[in-house]
Amino acid sequence: MKNKPVIIRSPGAMTRWSAGLKGTLGFVPTLGALHEGHESLIKRARRENDVVAVSVFVNPLQFTPEGFKKYPRNLAADAKTVGAAGAAVIFAPSAERMYPAGFQSQIILPPLFGALKRQKLEWHYRGVLQVVLKLIQIVLPDRVYFGLKDPHQLALIERMAADFNLPVEIRRCPTVRERNGLARSSRNTLLTAEERAAAPVIYQALRAAQKALRGGETPARAMRALERTLVAEPLARLEYAEIVDPATFASLRRGAREALVYAAVWLGEKRLADNIRFRLK
Repeated sequence: MKNKPVIIRSPGAMTRWSAGLKGTLGFVPTLGALHEGHESLIKRARRENDVVAVSVFVNPLQFTPEGFKKYPRNLAADAKTVGAAGAAVIFAPSAERMYPAGFQSQIILPPLFGALKRQKLEWHYRGVLQVVLKLIQIVLPDRVYFGLKDPHQLALIERMAADFNLPVEIRRCPTVRERNGLARSSRNTLLTAEERAAAPVIYQALRAAQKALRGGETPARAMRALERTLVAEPLARLEYAEIVDPATFASLRRGAREALVYAAVWLGEKRLADNIRFRLK
């Protein structure tokens, strides 16, 4: 371990610590169960800032009760990862401290993504925005680092930061993948050995759609290529997929220069999502 990070559990103590800093503060918000993807975010934040803070908080507002209960938690292991990557502080509050008695405020999602309504995930992203807003107000960072694995989440956070004039820079970071293409995710630890062996089919399906689009096929034909790839894996069940313009999240039109292919897939009782963004011309 490079250093042993300080663990702060009180929002007030976290704000006082940040307010007393000299230099720039980079911040990586996480749910915990840290992996190589989180490490890459922390290391980039360390390169670009004088000090780095990481939050480890399983946010109940973005989970179903069952999902919240099952989410893996190991703060001791996370602290080793954080320290090795070069961060100085872990903010690890309880749900009671983040949402004390009487907490009622909510964020209304902007009408950016019809996909969120079709997926019935508005409640989830509303919970994400609420916790990100609170964390930014508590930690007081100069820059906040997010991976590109969830493009809807990142776009909503960027919109919120702009709409509320949050005094932070939102930094986008590439998705970290295993050799077989599977996106690194804390949820991967919940997969059985059989499910983990099947999981790379998600990335293979995204690449099948990419190949079709770059070969001149229509988005509809590219979507069928994605679906055929997933159907070939018995454990995979497609929940939702879309092919859109990454700048607007509108349906891809003829002459588009870039595309975003996104898929949410069930492997048993575990839901995994992934996407790829690429140039068409």
